[in-house]
Amino acid sequence: MNINLKNKKIFVTGGSGSLGKQLIKNLIKFPVAEIISLSRDEELIKKAETEITDKKVRFEIGDISDKDKIGRLLKNVNLVFHTAALKHVGLAEKYPREILRINILGLLNLLENSQSVERFINISSDKAINVINCYGASKLFAEYLVSESNRIYEGKYLNIRCPNLLGSRGSVLELWKKQISEKNTISITDPEMTRYFITIPNAALFILHTALKTKIPENEIFYPQENIGKFKLGDLAKAFINVFGDKNTKLRVVGAASGEKIIEDYVCTSRLYSVQELTKLLRDL
Repeated sequence: MNINLKNKKIFVTGGSGSLGKQLIKNLIKFPVAEIISLSRDEELIKKAETEITDKKVRFEIGDISDKDKIGRLLKNVNLVFHTAALKHVGLAEKYPREILRINILGLLNLLENSQSVERFINISSDKAINVINCYGASKLFAEYLVSESNRIYEGKYLNIRCPNLLGSRGSVLELWKKQISEKNTISITDPEMTRYFITIPNAALFILHTALKTKIPENEIFYPQENIGKFKLGDLAKAFINVFGDKNTKLRVVGAASGEKIIEDYVCTSRLYSVQELTKLLRDL
């Protein structure tokens, strides 16, 4: 890590979400001056405030598409970590206008107010690889906007594509916990569906390590390639039942939703985790 964070002012969008919150927990270990977190969900903000009590952190409620608010909050900011997005693939298929408003126009609003920052880190997704759905298309287009900003605002913008964050808010694990508590049955789309994953702490470490490098090759897209795993959805479901269910927990196959890939794409190969390995991983989350 080469950029000195001493007395720097940092802005984190989606700071009360799973990844944003982990980034903040890592950043407060440095002698930064202030960390501003912007999120829309008041319940998550209150929860984050109870977890992170460091006085350097200020939680704000708001929307990244709000031009006036973003203009005010980005004054004198040195680094921006942009994790906020609408991420649910199925909902993105139904509400493309809202995806446009947040994932593209919201990002554009941030970029147009970021001319004075030292570095802007956009957190993208593996869904931007070989795009087949609205969410993936929005993340790919967002990457183009970030790359263009290097030409407009002197090369301080970078894209990081992360695979699925295991155990993140809104993930299938949350849904399964709710389903088990209600009917002791979990639903899966397709047991042969494969996904790449990384844990939230490992993703946050990779993002910080990449973001704080002195020199960033222009328009390169960065991918975490260490600590990446792959699972079949059916195996993850079995592991989940091992940890959170019982011998009576049922598994119901409902079929893939619109826009979902059966086989996910990523830039590196990874071994397939077994049910036993996934069980241990879930217990350790």
